[in-house]
Amino acid sequence: MPQYVLRDLVSTTGDLAALPTTVVRLLDLLKDQTCAADKVSVVLDQDAAMTANVLKLANSAFYGARGTVSTTRQALVLLGNRAVLTLAFAAGMVPVMRRNLVGYGIERDRFWTHSLNAAMAAGAVMARLEGPERSCEAFSAGLVHDIGMLALDSHLSANGMQLVPAFPLFNVCERERQALGFDHTEAGGLLAANWGFPSTLAVAITHHHRPWDAPAEQSLVAAVMVGDIVAQMAADGLQPEAWPEVLEFLAPRGLVGDDLRSLAESVIHEPEEMLARATRASGTPCPSLTPASIS
Repeated sequence: MPQYVLRDLVSTTGDLAALPTTVVRLLDLLKDQTCAADKVSVVLDQDAAMTANVLKLANSAFYGARGTVSTTRQALVLLGNRAVLTLAFAAGMVPVMRRNLVGYGIERDRFWTHSLNAAMAAGAVMARLEGPERSCEAFSAGLVHDIGMLALDSHLSANGMQLVPAFPLFNVCERERQALGFDHTEAGGLLAANWGFPSTLAVAITHHHRPWDAPAEQSLVAAVMVGDIVAQMAADGLQPEAWPEVLEFLAPRGLVGDDLRSLAESVIHEPEEMLARATRASGTPCPSLTPASIS
């Protein structure tokens, strides 16, 4: 299918054509690496549901606040600007991403869990590859790495098409290209551009199955690729040896199969610690969060 048809498909995806206003404003802040607390506070204070979610996190026992945080400004002091911004973005994406993918035969909870687990693993890996300063960025990229499937699913379901489930379930690029002429990484890159995502996130979305082809940001793309694989390992009991080309790419970066296995175990058994590790913008110890709060 020609590229201009893909562009038309991505730009006419119903409720995916536009993001919620609050998420759009959060995206503008995500592009600012020195984002000030007052800017985050202004956006959150205009969205009661998102503010409630952030305050719930801030008042959890993991932070020791125990109900004493009543404003977003207090939450920003306790959690940090980037952590609050990242968690708010994740909360804002829930209604966009937590949906059934009829054309893929994937239920909404499976898709959301895969996305969130990939985000946590990507953030943890990025902290190791380049330092914790970019872990929040990798978390956000990992969360939205498969948004192209949302766009393609609208087309698949509208035309009564369903891709035979692949194994691993989320590695369906070849089947997409056979059926449509392109895959969800290409569609995701275009959708990210339409939504105004930071360019680094768009690169990660476009190349997360083949980071060695990425023109830039290879560490970020590699972290998202690892997040995607770890999420599949955690859900389906797969082993990293199923991706030999990936292991070869990761070896010079100091990551081996046992590292991926350890991440998968942490996603399964220590999700609170994983979420905390993935959303910190500094190397200081931090309390844990619960992924159940982002729902």
